[in-house]
Amino acid sequence: MAKGLQIAAPPPRRPPTPSTISSEPPTQTEEKPAKTRAAAGPGDKFSQIREDEMVQFNKRVPRRVADGFEILAIRCRRKVPGLLAEALELLEQHYGKV
Repeated sequence: MAKGLQIAAPPPRRPPTPSTISSEPPTQTEEKPAKTRAAAGPGDKFSQIREDEMVQFNKRVPRRVADGFEILAIRCRRKVPGLLAEALELLEQHYGKV
């Protein structure tokens, strides 16, 4: 018969590091320098910068339409939001502004 769940042993203690062994309290002059955020590069996936009231645009469209925008974005070497903005301008020219 199975023993069932058992409580695990606590993890082993870590050996003290040299910084925790020193008996002197840290002085106030040894502050870390303030971190500055570098400009967002192509590798940064998330940034905390607010850009033109950007919002998430989740609307259901047929797969064909979504694939068409993706392929067009690849061919034009542009991003899909830019293509959507251009499509809105063209539709406003045709149907009038909203």
